[in-house]
Amino acid sequence: MLKRVPKTILAAICAYSFNLCAQPHIAPYIPLPAHIEVPPDGANIPMQDMGGWPVIELRINGKGPYRFLLDTGAPMTMVSEELSRELGLPAPPDNRTAPADGPAPPPTVTIHEVGIGSATLQDLIAAVVPPGMLLSKGEGAPRGVLAAASFPGYLLTYNYPGKKVSIRKGSLQVADSKSIFQYSEDQPLPTVPLRICGRDVEVHLDTGSPFGLTLPLRFLKELPLATEPKESGKVRTGGGGEFPVSVAAVNGTIELGKYSLDAGQVRFSDARPGPGPATGNIGYEVLRHFLVTIDSENRRIQLVQ
Repeated sequence: MLKRVPKTILAAICAYSFNLCAQPHIAPYIPLPAHIEVPPDGANIPMQDMGGWPVIELRINGKGPYRFLLDTGAPMTMVSEELSRELGLPAPPDNRTAPADGPAPPPTVTIHEVGIGSATLQDLIAAVVPPGMLLSKGEGAPRGVLAAASFPGYLLTYNYPGKKVSIRKGSLQVADSKSIFQYSEDQPLPTVPLRICGRDVEVHLDTGSPFGLTLPLRFLKELPLATEPKESGKVRTGGGGEFPVSVAAVNGTIELGKYSLDAGQVRFSDARPGPGPATGNIGYEVLRHFLVTIDSENRRIQLVQ
């Protein structure tokens, strides 16, 4: 039987991989494949829904298929330690060592070929995830996380209503702040601007979150609320921190460009995937109504409803 992984575990995975990907004061390092092959008419892959997480099947070095989460909230691709051993994945020639004054980075491996439908990624570096950070053993359990940023020069579209993922050559038009949004060079994860009760807020677009809208705790005092906040458990991150979570309804409109969002109960927590101040995110309960396209090379996002 498949055991569902709580979002707290995925938050720990992201914090774990940030030790490798993020360095203060410089643009984030995101491992990319050495080569990408996609048919001229693109590739379409069925997207499975695992409790709000988008899951696809892929092949690794000709073997599989294996189920992987396809996550905009992952700063790099990750593979379970068990699968890495099973496939005998080698360490990359330039495997990093920990800086003298910094945390130890996770071990990494090179995946020679990742097959996703009719698309192929070659020589992709992935972090090895230790036991307990993914799902427990069971039929159909995902074996890793594929970072959505792994397709520079291509458009990656999550078609939530159509339950499929598409990959095609191209780029998004210049951001218009209505349905196409630009995120900055120093952001390791894609972000979008929200307007909440007249206040402008930048949040991560996180396909790996099964929830709706999550905001830092300070917004409990800064936003008008329609209901009293209620505690809703805690989030544990990879750094060993534990952060409380509260939920409440916001008394006002929540807008994303030209769209008005029905976010329902908003979650409030200071848990974050990596270094830097806490920020919010929007996940499945909001995104499931959209076609979400990621242009990682130009750092743009398009939402179509």
